[in-house]
Amino acid sequence: MKSLMHAVALLAVVAFSLPGCTDTSQSPVSPTDQAAQQPAPLGKSIITNFAFNHSPIGPTGEGTVTPVPGGKWQIKNYGVREEVNVLNPPAVVDPLVSGIMVHYLSGTLDAVTGEGPLHGSFTLTPQADVGGGVWEGTYEGYRYKTSTPGVFTAFLKIVGHGKGGTIHGMQLCEQSTLTAYGTPPDYWTGVGEGSYKSH
Repeated sequence: MKSLMHAVALLAVVAFSLPGCTDTSQSPVSPTDQAAQQPAPLGKSIITNFAFNHSPIGPTGEGTVTPVPGGKWQIKNYGVREEVNVLNPPAVVDPLVSGIMVHYLSGTLDAVTGEGPLHGSFTLTPQADVGGGVWEGTYEGYRYKTSTPGVFTAFLKIVGHGKGGTIHGMQLCEQSTLTAYGTPPDYWTGVGEGSYKSH
């Protein structure tokens, strides 16, 4: 069970590291945040950049992590809850994109090397009151072994959009680097950078 939790956590981290953000992505920005940024012409997007960290709280009890023929571990829709903390300079928490994320990790890891592709989907409920809106998106990436036995690095690209409430239609783009332990992973932590856009 512990190995399954680690695998799920690792996949979640990978999800946050996925590249592929587009220039059309949008994210929520409060009137206060908008005022602090440079004014933009009508029809232009306001981009808010940030740094973030995330770590697992625990599994949801959904999905599977099983050994399969060929010396592989298969992770399928493994549910994990994570705490996501987004900081805008100078280290001010941004409640629009900080909160609790539930994601579903899938991937295939080599049982010997611990390496393999990861992908998944997520829903993040912001700390801020956004009228019931949530962030929804996907992530993908790859997990690599490091020079330290049992320690792995995963690079994830993450893209999402606001659904409902005051963040509806906004877009989110992130890249996350995870440090994971064990195969399947028992635990992981992630750090990254990203941005959200609003009009």
